[in-house]
Amino acid sequence: MKNIYSVLAAAVLIGLFNSEMKAQEKGDGDRVGGIRAGYHASQFYDSGNAYGDPMQSVFVGLFRDTKIIPLLYFGSGLEYYKNGVKIDDANKRDLHYLTIPLNLKLKLGPVFALGGFSPSFKVAERITTDGNTAKPTDAQKAEWFDIPFFLGAGVKVWFVTLEARYLWGMREVTDGYKSQSFQLGAGISF
Repeated sequence: MKNIYSVLAAAVLIGLFNSEMKAQEKGDGDRVGGIRAGYHASQFYDSGNAYGDPMQSVFVGLFRDTKIIPLLYFGSGLEYYKNGVKIDDANKRDLHYLTIPLNLKLKLGPVFALGGFSPSFKVAERITTDGNTAKPTDAQKAEWFDIPFFLGAGVKVWFVTLEARYLWGMREVTDGYKSQSFQLGAGISF
């Protein structure tokens, strides 16, 4: 299954870079691509009740925005982040995801708002119990796929973007829990 994820990720990366290079060759000002990275905090919820403490990590990825009409853009990309939950330093669950964020962005001057979905594919998982880290058994494994809905806002000045996003997992990840995440990041356009 990991080989399928790796092939899918490689195909998406090649497609993104190929499209970006073609846009740069044409001198098309309606497409902008770049990298983004930042702080990522996630937690599990069941019927609105939080489980454990937020898992703090980072995210990193590539993005591309394509103008649809003035003020409205379609965004896509490829990102990596770690979701999970932390009970204490000796007990936690780490879920590593490759995700393909897809969004619409409304841009008014340097300020923008965005919303979309982020199909997410689990590429690794670790469970730490009493300080011992191991791969989960088949009965403990989390779902391999999630599709968080997200909303965000930000500002772009020259080639630097600052933004915040909140993501709501739409599928149960494990044992009736859904994930929610907050991202605060920066991007550089090229």
